[in-house]
Amino acid sequence: MSDYFTTKELASYLRVKPRKVYDLLSKDQIPYTKVMGKLLFSKKEVTQWLRASQSKEHHTMMPKVLLGSHDPLLEETLKRSNCGIAISFDGSKKGLQRMNNFEGFACGLHVFEEENEEWNIKAVKQQLINTEFVLMEWAKRSRGIVYKKNKNIINSLNDIKKLNFASRQDGSGSSIYFDYLLKKNELDQNIFQNVNTFYTETDSVMSVYEDESDFTFGLKSEAYRLNLDFTELVQERFDLAVDRRSYFHSNFQTLIEFCKTENFQMLLDKFKGYDVNGFGTFHYIS
Repeated sequence: MSDYFTTKELASYLRVKPRKVYDLLSKDQIPYTKVMGKLLFSKKEVTQWLRASQSKEHHTMMPKVLLGSHDPLLEETLKRSNCGIAISFDGSKKGLQRMNNFEGFACGLHVFEEENEEWNIKAVKQQLINTEFVLMEWAKRSRGIVYKKNKNIINSLNDIKKLNFASRQDGSGSSIYFDYLLKKNELDQNIFQNVNTFYTETDSVMSVYEDESDFTFGLKSEAYRLNLDFTELVQERFDLAVDRRSYFHSNFQTLIEFCKTENFQMLLDKFKGYDVNGFGTFHYIS
């Protein structure tokens, strides 16, 4: 099978008349090559051209929705800034997939990349192929074991065997990193008595507070909010992948400006374990 379309084959593939293909050629709007005076169209380049065209069409209609991983400080900041951005938290990996399908203009994520001990860059490069974006730091967060000391003493991963675990869903950043820690310590989830799955940082910690679970791999901010005990295991970086055009829109700029105010600093004081000194840093630009 040839790797190239003829003019007639391309017109059939695009479901247009050959005249339309020639019109695109005259305006230099479609990739082509000439071999012995004959017009040919690389199937690979045509596919890339179609994807790029689809991306441009969607730029003007990307919803003002922030997808991806749940962050309690970000959620509260979005509400208080009156920026008009809606939220739909469903995990880092799924959020990237949805952003690539133009279901939202931005995605929060904290995906650990074991091979280079980096955060988020490889994930966005692999997933966000249909849009131009920036990867901007939101905050660094303290994450570890959240538990009740009067019920269990947990100082390390060796103390979690045969306990009830409040897990996050597959594809979430916390799930990815916790699986990495288990593997690093030659453990797996079969060591737990029971595993319950939750879809937000708040719900997983609340499960410990209400004695439904013995522990979770959660945020220091949520542990302190409910007076639970906490053993830190990692300081993770939470980033926002933002569509490049949408970055300059008024909604997102309103959010950024709010983060420079005294009101934001007062809010931040209520969230233990957050470091926002790197807020706004671009870690990757596509």
